[in-house]
Amino acid sequence: MRVLGIHDGHLSTATLLVDGRIVAMISEERLTRKKNQGGPPARSIAWALRYAGIKGSDIDAVALATISQPLVDWESDTRQIRRRAFNLAASLLPGAVVGSRALVKPYVYLYKRKRDWAALDDALQKNGIVPRLYADRRFEHHQCHAATAYYLSGHRDSNPLLVITADASGDGLCATVNIGNRGQIERLHSIPSYHSVGELYTRVTEMLGMKPLDHEYKVMGLAPYAPATLAARAYEVFSSYYRLTRDGLSFENTAGAWGPRLSAKMARDLAGVRFDGIAAGVQRLIEEIITGFVLSWVKKTGVRRVAVAGGLFMNVKLNMLLSDRPEIEELFLMPSCGDESVGLGAALLAYAGSDAGHASELKILPLGDVYFGPDYSSAEILDSLEEFADRIAWVEADDIEALVANCLAQGEIIGRHSGRMEWGARSLGNRAILADPRDLRNVRRLNVAIKKRDFWMPFAPSLLHERSPDYLLNPRGLPAPFMINAFRTTPLAQRDLACGLHQFDLTCRPQIVLREANPKFHHLLSEFERITGVGGVINTSFNLHGEPIVCSPRDALRTFLNSGLDAVAIGNYLARRKSTA
Repeated sequence: MRVLGIHDGHLSTATLLVDGRIVAMISEERLTRKKNQGGPPARSIAWALRYAGIKGSDIDAVALATISQPLVDWESDTRQIRRRAFNLAASLLPGAVVGSRALVKPYVYLYKRKRDWAALDDALQKNGIVPRLYADRRFEHHQCHAATAYYLSGHRDSNPLLVITADASGDGLCATVNIGNRGQIERLHSIPSYHSVGELYTRVTEMLGMKPLDHEYKVMGLAPYAPATLAARAYEVFSSYYRLTRDGLSFENTAGAWGPRLSAKMARDLAGVRFDGIAAGVQRLIEEIITGFVLSWVKKTGVRRVAVAGGLFMNVKLNMLLSDRPEIEELFLMPSCGDESVGLGAALLAYAGSDAGHASELKILPLGDVYFGPDYSSAEILDSLEEFADRIAWVEADDIEALVANCLAQGEIIGRHSGRMEWGARSLGNRAILADPRDLRNVRRLNVAIKKRDFWMPFAPSLLHERSPDYLLNPRGLPAPFMINAFRTTPLAQRDLACGLHQFDLTCRPQIVLREANPKFHHLLSEFERITGVGGVINTSFNLHGEPIVCSPRDALRTFLNSGLDAVAIGNYLARRKSTA
């Protein structure tokens, strides 16, 4: 059973599932080199078919992660539709009553009126896939989020799992509550987009001069710096906009505004409040509402095993609070759980509902790693090196991981391009920039000469699994292989991993590396530990500011030559700039 899962909105992505196993998955931005690329993922589909060694005619089903049709121009059409949907709902209902389920119908109606099939059909035809193969396999956005959390959690057995989804908006909804049991997902509750606290977070991101639907993590990183008095002032405003219902089983917009009107209201109500206070206030509100919402459903259902997905759960500080709660017995955090994951959810739903899925017990495996992208042969790597031969020199190493570890120990900052590219928003070692976490000068070098990140943003560490108890306060022994959770840290971490911690609250967002998940990267970390005694390195994504993470060897070399990196390791080769002396 070969299923192609497609998300063709913001950060469009293609997923190839064969008999319930993820064979290939990539976001279109990695191939077009246009960050957050939307629209039909034609190149991603072509790559996935090539990688699997199959033709488009071999595909049994195409699953779409939407009940609406693909936008012609995603960025401009989305803004226009959101504005028109609000205005239509407001014209039909008294202003104070707009919300609940009232907004969903005009919102989805306008999407269906605006969208057409032509671009997606064309992308499929170009890859040899019969158009409209997806006609009866269009899955609602939050249904797809729920599927990723349930089917990939590793908790899919005879016991029920509480599945919570939350994001800014998708197909007219912003959150759902579900029970997953015996291979099926039953929805208990949903919340329309009008009540979206994710929308509030996006509006705050925009208000602070950052890019909405992209830079929300910067707001989260800024929040801990605010003095308590400033944070309280902003929180007082935000808490008048959104609140949990009395029973805690839902949340609601009490601002009487949504979309552009909400932005205008915030500008008035928060005039004179400093930027860090605004960030802290909205973060506090999100933490309180979502934590209260999840715990209320745990209490109501009695189900203490929880899985979450959707863009709101990219907020690692929120996830840290959920992880700490004793009411939650087990917690699965879907990695890179923004919209780049919904095509995967659609594919999982199509497989689970197919004859192949019903014929025997589902073969879907728990998510062990996310290295689902391209890899490159030595011949392909050498071709790319030769392309830049006038500017670089390289050596081949028998043990490239040991060589890189030695370079890091000597204070160098190295780009690493190895094996299959990781899918999703986080660098997990294979398309990574690595540095010694002890030397605080590396933070400045990374920020100024390479990444050009905002000064307040922390970097993250990759840690040996065997050493993680030395560095993380993790009494429940929670796994953390995907940089989707934050932890408080030990005094040893504050010495050994100073560059990989949040500089104000000393938390970190680690990747804990298991040998079986990534043997080569584990070996590199082990060699670094042997030399330095430190069980981890800084790991930040291998890209220039404003660009997607590198995919090909050529991407890696171009990024290297346009940055302050000391060297780049590609496969078994270490490349440096030629001396100009």
